[in-house]
Amino acid sequence: MKIYSRKYGKEGIPIVPMLDVLTILIIFFIVNTEFKQQVSVLNLDVPQTQSIAGVKGDKESVLLEIASNGQLALGGKLLNIDELGERIKELKASNPDVSIQLSSAQEAAMGKLIEVMDKLTAAGLDMDSLPVRIDYKGK
Repeated sequence: MKIYSRKYGKEGIPIVPMLDVLTILIIFFIVNTEFKQQVSVLNLDVPQTQSIAGVKGDKESVLLEIASNGQLALGGKLLNIDELGERIKELKASNPDVSIQLSSAQEAAMGKLIEVMDKLTAAGLDMDSLPVRIDYKGK
């Protein structure tokens, strides 16, 4: 009487179900990935131009916004003019290669813009290399 009979089948790891699970995980991570975008807190109507063709801003730059009522936002966080210098110095200390992109509303006061640019210069930024957001309407 034979109680145990050995089966001579192939023992192995089931690859196809693992590939199905792996495919589902890849699709899940692709769908749920958030790509880094400029964070705009203030709803700005940026100035328009017909003849100045600008260049696209760097995706790694931090957006500095000036609203028409004088509010400031840096990197998606509201702040006042007195905090601006400190925040810029903190950004430069944490990442020396960080760049700032200036975006001002069309109705923003020129005095506020000059005050912001003065704070940026005092914090050690070069105004010649500061990109400014404009809306190019072109011909």
